[in-house]
Amino acid sequence: MQRLTARCSLLLLAAGVLTAQQYFPPGVLGPDPQSHEFKADWYSKQLKALHEPSLWELSQTAPNAEVYRFLWLRSFHHPIAIRVVVRASGSSRINSRMTSGTGGLEPGGIRRYSTSWLRKALTEELLTAFANADFWNLPTLLDVNCAPQVDGAQWIFEGARNGKYHVIDRWSPNGGDPARAIGIAALRMARFKIRSAEIY
Repeated sequence: MQRLTARCSLLLLAAGVLTAQQYFPPGVLGPDPQSHEFKADWYSKQLKALHEPSLWELSQTAPNAEVYRFLWLRSFHHPIAIRVVVRASGSSRINSRMTSGTGGLEPGGIRRYSTSWLRKALTEELLTAFANADFWNLPTLLDVNCAPQVDGAQWIFEGARNGKYHVIDRWSPNGGDPARAIGIAALRMARFKIRSAEIY
């Protein structure tokens, strides 16, 4: 009986290891392993609380998929994730989630969840925002040698397309940053009504 219990425990442990999602490729979120691990752990914790899948893993297992996600982690407001799954027809499904915590601390539980369809014209509008920003060629990080900021917001954008994965990470982008335009477009299409003072 003890052998059976030990064997079951090992199988459950192995299953847990196998099913643990890895959200980001090694080393992409920082200039050194420690910086990457800090951000990867932080962002992954928020994505798990938002019940979001790994787009990096999706790019490897479903190369025909085209999916984009905006993860918005504001220091003093609820975390938000907006994921757009593009269909072959040109339309898309948009999933929006928000938790009850804050982006800088604990994520909390799901507070808002919605799924809806974006017609082809709106999907093209969002894809155009990504294209205008030159998303697939943007560097993942900017000013990697700068000291970390205390208060503000992380704007994280991910894409999976044709078996490729890309992520960009910005800290409170200003109005001239193309990443900000993508985020604002995504929030509007997901029907989030955010006051201007809460966009930072």
